[in-house]
Amino acid sequence: MEQLKPDTAAAIDFLRRWSPDDDWCLTAIIPDGKTETRTFKPSEADAAAAWIEGHQGKRGIYYHINLVRSRLTKKASKEQIAGFRAFHIDVDPRAGEELASEQERIYKLLTTPRDGVPSPSLIVSSGGGYQAVWLLSEPLMIPQWKGEGNEPPELLLGEAINRGLQNAYSKDEARADNTQDCTRLLRLPGTINVPNKKKAAKGRGPALSSLVPGADFSRRYAAEDFDKLKAYADQPKEAAPLATAGQVAPRSKQPPADKWKIADAAIPPTVGTAELTAWADANGKTIDDWALALVTTGDTSKYDGDRSDMVFAVTCHLARVGAPKELVAGLLLDSNNAAFYEHVSAQKGNKRRYVERQVNRAFAEVAKGDGTAGTLPGGEVLTWDRMNQNGEPLPSYWNTRTALMLMGVECRYDKFRDRHLIGSHELDEYAGDFSDHAERILRDAIIRRFGFDPGEVNPRNAVLSLCTENRFDSLLDHLHALPPWDGTPRLDTWLVDYLGAEDNAYTREAGAAWLTAAIVRAFEPGAKFDQMLVLEGATGLGKSTALRVLATGTLDLTCADRFSDASFLGARDAREVLEVTAGVWILECAELDGMSRKEVETLKAAITRQEDKGRLAYARTAVTVPRRFVLAGTTNEDRYLHDPTGNRRFWPVRVARGNLEGLAAVRDQLVAEALARYRSDSHRLLLSPEAEALAKQEQDRRRVVDEGFMESLHDLSACLQRGTGQWAGRWIVTNDAVYGHLGLTRDKRVGKVPRMVKTAMQALGWAKVPQTVKVDGKPCNIFVWEGEGEPGKPESEDATAGGDGPRPPF
Repeated sequence: MEQLKPDTAAAIDFLRRWSPDDDWCLTAIIPDGKTETRTFKPSEADAAAAWIEGHQGKRGIYYHINLVRSRLTKKASKEQIAGFRAFHIDVDPRAGEELASEQERIYKLLTTPRDGVPSPSLIVSSGGGYQAVWLLSEPLMIPQWKGEGNEPPELLLGEAINRGLQNAYSKDEARADNTQDCTRLLRLPGTINVPNKKKAAKGRGPALSSLVPGADFSRRYAAEDFDKLKAYADQPKEAAPLATAGQVAPRSKQPPADKWKIADAAIPPTVGTAELTAWADANGKTIDDWALALVTTGDTSKYDGDRSDMVFAVTCHLARVGAPKELVAGLLLDSNNAAFYEHVSAQKGNKRRYVERQVNRAFAEVAKGDGTAGTLPGGEVLTWDRMNQNGEPLPSYWNTRTALMLMGVECRYDKFRDRHLIGSHELDEYAGDFSDHAERILRDAIIRRFGFDPGEVNPRNAVLSLCTENRFDSLLDHLHALPPWDGTPRLDTWLVDYLGAEDNAYTREAGAAWLTAAIVRAFEPGAKFDQMLVLEGATGLGKSTALRVLATGTLDLTCADRFSDASFLGARDAREVLEVTAGVWILECAELDGMSRKEVETLKAAITRQEDKGRLAYARTAVTVPRRFVLAGTTNEDRYLHDPTGNRRFWPVRVARGNLEGLAAVRDQLVAEALARYRSDSHRLLLSPEAEALAKQEQDRRRVVDEGFMESLHDLSACLQRGTGQWAGRWIVTNDAVYGHLGLTRDKRVGKVPRMVKTAMQALGWAKVPQTVKVDGKPCNIFVWEGEGEPGKPESEDATAGGDGPRPPF
């Protein structure tokens, strides 16, 4: 069989004619699975075509018939519909009927004039049924609104007209589907209608949707042209309706009636097309020609050669039109109807009992419908996967999923926060993170509303499944929602302008690189960035608040979106690290004060890590989570670094003031500038050589110094000498003199002592000369004075001696 070919070019042509100026909001739906929504401008037709082509034959592709308020990435809610640009109806084939005859019936229905109904602007063959659309000359705009019960009159009017169209086309033998909802999706012409499992099991194959010839996009109407339909809006349909959004498909609550028994019935000896037609004429019924033809021919070609399916289709049709069971049984038992009689004769056991079962089965199938559970706001019809003989749903995972969808329970998964979120009016205060309380409430609601108990396991699994299908990333959504950068440079000087840091190459580059690294990790989880910005300053300057403002975008200290100051180093294992950092973009480490050397080493290792691996509580398997956050430290201390060589991971910045209001005012533009640099690929996460040198100086000044050595070495006046040669005119002091001043003999100059002495000397303003030099003819290691003023004098002496006190010996 020739493979069905999609027509993406026709789809784009339709969209251009349908909406030449406004956005195209398209949704792709996997049969029995998840959805994906994208919004394109007409100028993005090539991108739209590529997206459509990528889903052709795999997903059903639909378009939002009405205007949306913004570019959406998931199907619109009612609040997101900006206005009606058309009215519509959708008519699908009836279950159990021959498809071709059903399509012919629907087309005739839509093209036959109806009282008070203008001619449709266009008709689309969806590949199954048909959709009729009435274009508006001007959109029926809907004011902004929020909350169930607050729907504006314009929305109610538009849905009433749609409902009037449904009812106008639901007379006699017709039945239009419940599609009045303003969020309705319609099949996009030129795309392939991919059947779900239920339809495929009944023989439905893929079909190409198309625009029916005769469409006139210039045939447009005003809302007033449909005034007469408002009267239809509140009239009940003659046929049993499907459930609309938020309602349950009607089902009998009465115990099943006794089954029809063939032994108690008078079966006509002859039932052929003549007898069937005579009964229909006498009772004002219509038996379709296709069913009468099959009685005569027994043709099974449209049923893949399956005689059983053909016989059952005719039996269901007769049950649907109300034929007596005795008449249907007579048809199956009449030897003149060769295909039907041979099918019955081929069965094992009692033939009449088989006919009895088949007749009861067909009438039960028609009585319970096609398993329809209800219709979602977008028009998607849901079915139960397991039912009892009365058509009532049985407990199962899929039925629980279906029930939650019909209840309007919104299930979403935030990838950034690793949170499963739910919401509906049934949940009230339990809306938000999925909890045990919410699980119990949903279970009770399903029992009350649908009449079956889903059990303890199904609600949780169904919610998690629906959440997974509706994934979003709150961090990326936040960044995408930022206003465009206004072009004013702020990123390089935010530490200077709003925290009073010294203005130099180091503070400019460190501030810009750190904030840009946060952007990079948002879009590239696990990106390499091995530094932590450390804000130093007195208590009350607002160091922590500044970090919170950068993460949240607000001065509200109760808001912790994307920010955390939770204990990071105190985590006992990877699981606790994952729990602490989930949903965190900027993580404050406020534990720098008084850290031990071991804790500093732990922090250094944590800074360089790009991912965390662990098994979360109640999870079955371990997960590897690339990091989305950057680290920032805050401290009141001047010295907190222990490692003499490995402090490059820390970028210390002394802050003098905190203009938090100013920072909050420009925060969005500050982040937008970093985002603009990232998108233009003009960012850098490393320091320039000049800034690196300044960073080294700042890092060295933060090294922890032994306070005892500092106090003892403050007055070295007795040890000072004037240097010669390269060091001529500068103060020097030898290693031996320093150790002698401290009273440390050679056997004590081991282990950490030399490093501690060197650190103390450097803190006092002395620099260690790396090479050995000669002093008084002897090779020595020396320190050279690089500090301010005169070395080696107590402050009291400097203040009182007036420069005439004793000088050091030479």
